[in-house]
Amino acid sequence: MRFLRRFLRGAPEPVDNEARAAEGHAAVAMCWRGDASVPIADWHALSQHPDASDASTCDAYWTSAALQWLDAMRSHFDAGYPVARSAHFALFSAMDARESRLTLDVCERMRRRVLQALPGVAEDRGHGPHVALVFESIDDYYAYVGNYYATAGDYAMSSGMFIQHGYGHFVFVRSEIDAMEPVIAHELTHSLVAHLPIPAWLNEGVAVSTEKALLPHLADPRMALWTPRELEAKHAAFWNAQTIQEFWIGKSFLRPDEGNALSYDLGERLVRLLARDYATFATFMNAAGMDDAGLAAARDVLAVDLGDAVAAILGEGTWRPQPQSWSDGLERGQFRQPGNETGATMASRQ
Repeated sequence: MRFLRRFLRGAPEPVDNEARAAEGHAAVAMCWRGDASVPIADWHALSQHPDASDASTCDAYWTSAALQWLDAMRSHFDAGYPVARSAHFALFSAMDARESRLTLDVCERMRRRVLQALPGVAEDRGHGPHVALVFESIDDYYAYVGNYYATAGDYAMSSGMFIQHGYGHFVFVRSEIDAMEPVIAHELTHSLVAHLPIPAWLNEGVAVSTEKALLPHLADPRMALWTPRELEAKHAAFWNAQTIQEFWIGKSFLRPDEGNALSYDLGERLVRLLARDYATFATFMNAAGMDDAGLAAARDVLAVDLGDAVAAILGEGTWRPQPQSWSDGLERGQFRQPGNETGATMASRQ
């Protein structure tokens, strides 16, 4: 906690309608999802979007819309979550003024550091503040994020994620600030590369790698249960011609078993291997697409076959992406599982 104190400035103030009016943010005619268990805006149904070329008007519009949404969320949850602001963030949490200030300072610092760490890749696009929802309990967290999952299927447990749905935002469960710091770094990385249509393995691999680069003093909780030798044995037992295709389409990151953590580890290793020349890797990230898991971009930009790259990590095997065999749909990534591990284009933070 000592290293945070030098960043302390004035305490953020709760946001209310009077404060919004004072900022010049006219009310937006909100639309709400009828199928949600908590107030979630139907972002794509909002009418009269301002011209995207007018940055000031867009920012005022989407800031007002975001704060009206958070006001509705405040009314719904019994904990009485206030909203605190900083230059680039709106924080929905039940923290006191001091904790809110510390958390917003970490958010602002991590935003700067991610942008510096990923030049030519990370961009702060969109209008309105970055929104962070920090829930007091895992029950409140799941009451919220459950609205973004299909009702059928098994999913890995989580306590944080970046949700790129309408107005992009990140969500996690409150803990000590030192424990939240890597989650903030990870989710902000997702937010700042959200404009790229990259495959899930690349999205998650870059987020984990950036998180570790920015916070090298912190141990990775994903691998805490296994020694290095045990981890290699787990990889050898899990990956085969079928499961590697789950990795390429992003489905293995959602598994409720240990294949989930192994996917994060493999994604990070693959990014480390491919990113030795950052300038070329940045070009690859801007060219990679989900439809082939970045296979063509890796070949054209990096002069690397992704199957060979995985073989350098796992040993010989049938590892190359096979898009012609994919019938289950593709995942974008942006799901965070600490210890294990979710439309129309608008001018908001999508």
